[in-house]
Amino acid sequence: MAELQLHQFQISPFAAKVRRALHYKGLDFDPINYAAADMGRIRKTVSRSGKLPVLDHQGSLIVDSTNILRYLETTFPDKPLLPDSPAERSRIHFLEDWADESFFVYDLIMRSWSNNVDWLLRDVLSHDAGVMRWVFERVLPRVLRKNASAQGLGRKSPDEICADVEAHMDALVGLLSEGDWLVGDSISLADIAVASMCTVIERAEEADAMMQSRPLIMAWRERVDALTFPSGTAASARAIT
Repeated sequence: MAELQLHQFQISPFAAKVRRALHYKGLDFDPINYAAADMGRIRKTVSRSGKLPVLDHQGSLIVDSTNILRYLETTFPDKPLLPDSPAERSRIHFLEDWADESFFVYDLIMRSWSNNVDWLLRDVLSHDAGVMRWVFERVLPRVLRKNASAQGLGRKSPDEICADVEAHMDALVGLLSEGDWLVGDSISLADIAVASMCTVIERAEEADAMMQSRPLIMAWRERVDALTFPSGTAASARAIT
């Protein structure tokens, strides 16, 4: 067994953030995958809040992807993903938080649309089976739409959502027009956090078309992927590797 175990929902972009950081730092880890129906077991064993991912480092449990990434930076400082500059660290903080708390909500909304939802269900329920899978397939889209509506974004029309995401894509292009990376002159946690969200939101056909039409974003993603995935990872496997 590896020194590190990563308890995760495999398709989660938050788990992907951690996997990418672990791959970049050259750290071996054992992934432990859970189904949506495992929430009770998760709460009893590795995360009282039910939140994943959780990193187990020799019995110490670190919950939440942001906390895990900071822990990795402190505990395994080789190949750092945070610069020394306080100003750059602050920019990274805001970009990571935007990716996690805003961009992710757009992903859930767009992927709950009828033309995208089948792929979403295959992703989210890939480790579920039987009656529970049948139940989740019928309940999950409604739950996602209800949560999005409660947050406000879900009350926007699809055209308004697409316009918002277009603006976010243009903002990324603006950042990348000044260099190869989102912050500073080397890859950072900002690149990993935003790229992880891109890898799931592209499973909505509208967002995929937006990214494909922006060469700066596509070239940046190739740079991030080359450093944070094992060699030979197929494009189709980026969301689960």
